[in-house]
Amino acid sequence: MAYVVLARKYRPQRFADLVGQEHVTRTLANAIAHDRVHHAYLFCGARGLGKTTAARLLAKCLVCVEGPTIDPCNVCSECVAVTEGRSVDVIEIDGASNNRVEDVRNIREQVRYLPQTARRKIYIIDEVHMLTGSAFNALLKTLEEPPPHVTFIFATTEVHELPATILSRVSRFDFRRLSSAQLVGHLKSILAREGVSVEEAGLYTVARAGDGSVRDSLTLLDKVIAFASDTGKVSAEEVRVVLGVPSTLAVAGLVEAVLARDATLTLRRFDEIFTSGQDLLALALELLKHLRDLTVVKLTGSRDVLLDASDQEFEHLGRQAADVEATALSQLFDRFTRVVDALQRTRVPRLVLEMGLLDLVHTEPLMPLGDLLDRLEQISAPGPGPGGGGGGGFAPGGPPSRGSGEAPRPQRQAPDFPPRPPQRASGGDSIDSFLANLKPPMSAAASAPPQSVSPPPQPASPPPQRPPDPPRESVPRAAAPPAPTPVRRPEPSPPPPAPPPPQAAAVAAAAAEACAVCPGSPREATGMAIAWASLPPFVAWEEFLNRVRREEMAIFALLAEFGLLGLGEGVVRLIGSTYYRDMLQQHRGQIDEALHLHMGMPFRLELVEGEPVLPETPSLRQIERQRQEALQAEVLQEARTHPQIQALLAQFEGQLKQVRPLGAPQAK
Repeated sequence: MAYVVLARKYRPQRFADLVGQEHVTRTLANAIAHDRVHHAYLFCGARGLGKTTAARLLAKCLVCVEGPTIDPCNVCSECVAVTEGRSVDVIEIDGASNNRVEDVRNIREQVRYLPQTARRKIYIIDEVHMLTGSAFNALLKTLEEPPPHVTFIFATTEVHELPATILSRVSRFDFRRLSSAQLVGHLKSILAREGVSVEEAGLYTVARAGDGSVRDSLTLLDKVIAFASDTGKVSAEEVRVVLGVPSTLAVAGLVEAVLARDATLTLRRFDEIFTSGQDLLALALELLKHLRDLTVVKLTGSRDVLLDASDQEFEHLGRQAADVEATALSQLFDRFTRVVDALQRTRVPRLVLEMGLLDLVHTEPLMPLGDLLDRLEQISAPGPGPGGGGGGGFAPGGPPSRGSGEAPRPQRQAPDFPPRPPQRASGGDSIDSFLANLKPPMSAAASAPPQSVSPPPQPASPPPQRPPDPPRESVPRAAAPPAPTPVRRPEPSPPPPAPPPPQAAAVAAAAAEACAVCPGSPREATGMAIAWASLPPFVAWEEFLNRVRREEMAIFALLAEFGLLGLGEGVVRLIGSTYYRDMLQQHRGQIDEALHLHMGMPFRLELVEGEPVLPETPSLRQIERQRQEALQAEVLQEARTHPQIQALLAQFEGQLKQVRPLGAPQAK
């Protein structure tokens, strides 16, 4: 006699034998007992959960000679015919191969005839989602009002592909996946009848590989029994070898090496698993699952929420989770998830997995914002001083600590600057202002006093200087000598512009000479025309663009893309691409009128095809971009050398990633 696989040999013959689907069997049994059987049922769920088996059981309950009954006899002619698949009144149809509208029309013709031997005629359509749209439409009327002797039972794994018109005409039952504990109990009962013994850890491996499917688990169990040399005692190691699943202890050892931040040990243990022939994707999934289990055990510590693990595995997880924080595990899980996603697309999975493991080894745990604020509070806390009243304040001239009774030094205000070109107060004032506004202020223990910085170059006629502040007494520190008093820098009025890039040196020099007519000046505020003849051409052109910027942003955006060829004798000659020239044509009259009002005499616009080039024919967009780049480079260089920023980075073991000038827009 041919061998019958376990999934077929032990197919349930009663509702009581259907494991893990009590919500389905109880409802169907009550419907039969109270004579409330629906004319159409839909069984949906993942593969191998018993949908087709439940359909056959329901059919036997309805056609049994002793029925309708919730417990078919399985010995009468009708029950045996259904079990053997030869019943003429219980018709099983494969929806994948009989999905045409002609097949459904045949069903419609047959349902009118009474059953031949059984009490009812039952149609079981498996994989019903494979029917075409026309076939579904042809079935609608019959499904809504079938003859009283007909019952339809549909089974599908893709319920979302069924039309809503079908779903509204059937009674739906969703089959659930089984937990590992339920599957292990079911496998044990089958092995006992087969006379085979498998270690419990091996059964859990089979159950996890089956992914909640009874049929898949029984198929894998068949494979394990065929591989074992002695079916009287099949070890867990034999199960892992035949299924290609990495050992739980091996995965735990690999995670342990990662948590210990030992790159050498991590690579060595990974190589041992790889050389044993394990599938890399399966290994990555097991590693990800182990990190998840560690997080669950760490946060809950309960055995009830981890039913997929054996008692021995749960104890090992508890010991491993005791030495690591849940936030660190969560971060490792998040980073390794991206490695698992990349494995399915790469051609070099081993290299990707190795680099992913090394990334986990060298990942610095992220500090929560609350902890970071607590550390800042500790840094700013006053230390012991002479006489017990103390407080390690700043060096002379710096902000006092909160422990001292000294009033804080008033913050210096940066002077107002014109919007062109973008400027800062000085090389160090913006950084000092930023650090002084930190809450809470840093203590002297966390940062060194700022070094003396030479004052910026003064204009030809320096403005009168503010008298220096009277010197203060600083609290001496026991561990270090007093720091030198920083040199007070005079406040420039107005400050010199930031050094422009070499390409725009001529333009910037001309702009500096024309500061008397920069935006915001009294003359511009009154709307008076500028003395354009006394200004360099680009400065006069930029003054006009600044006025347009405030009044009509759309026109300004177009004009800023054009380079200046010349300005004089009532003509402004610009160079630009055809695209911008065409867009500007409709505004020519408006621009000519604005030039007349701004220059004090009739001016017209002349456009030449070409591209603006620095420095010969610069556009305002190019000049502003160069100014911003120069400012960004200056701020970045200053941040890299500023002593207080270096002290902050050293204290928190950080790195300088990005610096943005004050007032500059945030990069997207």
